[in-house]
Amino acid sequence: MNRTDGYTTDVSYPAFFHKEMQPVWLSATAHFQGFSAPDTASHFTFCELGCGLSTNLLVSAACHPNGHFIGVDFNEQHLQIARTAAISCGLANIEFIHADFAEFLRSNHKKFDFMASHGVWSWIAPDHKNALLANVTASLKPGGLFYLHYMCHPGSTELTAFQNVLNVFSHHIPGSSSQRVQMGLKLLRQLSNRGLFNDQPAMLKHLDNLEQKNPAHLAHEFLTDHWNPQHSVDVHSQIGEAGLGYLGSADIFGNLDPSLSIPGNLQGIIRQTQIPPLSETLKDMARGSHQRMDLFQKEPHPCTDQSFAKQINKILFHLMPDAPTKGPVSFSTPIGTIEGTEEILSPLLHSLATGPKSFAELTQIPAYAGQTGLLLQTLQLLMTQEIVHPAKALMTPENARTSALAQWFTDNGITLKIVDECGTALGGSAP
Repeated sequence: MNRTDGYTTDVSYPAFFHKEMQPVWLSATAHFQGFSAPDTASHFTFCELGCGLSTNLLVSAACHPNGHFIGVDFNEQHLQIARTAAISCGLANIEFIHADFAEFLRSNHKKFDFMASHGVWSWIAPDHKNALLANVTASLKPGGLFYLHYMCHPGSTELTAFQNVLNVFSHHIPGSSSQRVQMGLKLLRQLSNRGLFNDQPAMLKHLDNLEQKNPAHLAHEFLTDHWNPQHSVDVHSQIGEAGLGYLGSADIFGNLDPSLSIPGNLQGIIRQTQIPPLSETLKDMARGSHQRMDLFQKEPHPCTDQSFAKQINKILFHLMPDAPTKGPVSFSTPIGTIEGTEEILSPLLHSLATGPKSFAELTQIPAYAGQTGLLLQTLQLLMTQEIVHPAKALMTPENARTSALAQWFTDNGITLKIVDECGTALGGSAP
């Protein structure tokens, strides 16, 4: 087992894909929240800090020949795999830099429209975390967007005991990091079978979930000396001191009406909360959130009512492959399954089944006459279920790059279906 500053380096991080990190999604989310966003139809730049195998960046680069993408990681093994993929697929608009965040801060002179970091912030030493944020402060353009994934309370609080056992145990047994995680889970299961969690059913459920996950993923997440879930208010304060403002969640479900994700008896109190940081904390508590995908903007650019309407009206929406073309549709939410009625959904899905439509065009559907708020929330809810997605503003007729990348994914056992029209992919999300 090898570690760098307490972080696992002897096994590769799995090839996960997150739609919430893609430029089209990020720009649309900023618009939904009432802010301007970089134009993905023209040239733009994107930097991922801690890119791992760069699955997300490779999809972005293949779908956006008008963008330039940089991935930074201190694990050369990760970058070798990513470079092989980029070269074999002819992706000349992506580059990979082997460096830690402090080294990249000293050497980089480029500016970026988008910056992102997933699966890093909560697992690295404070010095590396400070260097990550210093890169964002120095290199993100005014109006640029920063995506940050991190583990949060209260959902991750109970995992602290598991993480401590797995990490301490790993220092005293042989094998790779993946093997040590598996041995640690076996120890916890033995203890569970002897009654350790008899009065803690939530812990038993956590253990069941961990046993279903990829051991390499768990090695990166748990075998670190700097494991640190945080309250969102603390993260937002730290990011705010760097000159960025919080726009909302890149997991747009978190931005929708509280009635969709919070128990009914709590909704009124949370709606009445006039202190935004407290409101976010209460939402996390009500949802039992264990991770967040937050979206920030450098020098936030809020829209006027007129510019907001103009931005939203021109967004194109695309029906995803194999999506239903009529209602009803069942939506999975933190408070259970919600049924989207046929009366509301079928007219919308029927319209999108004939081809991409702008928001302005969709407002002409009789079921949504005079109800633009309902239409916008319905589209976002469909986005969370991978039924609908914003389409690229710049369409490319035939993209051999995405075909080549899709084949490379298949050849390397990565189950992803690229949707070039939307600059995204289906499948491959972390459990």
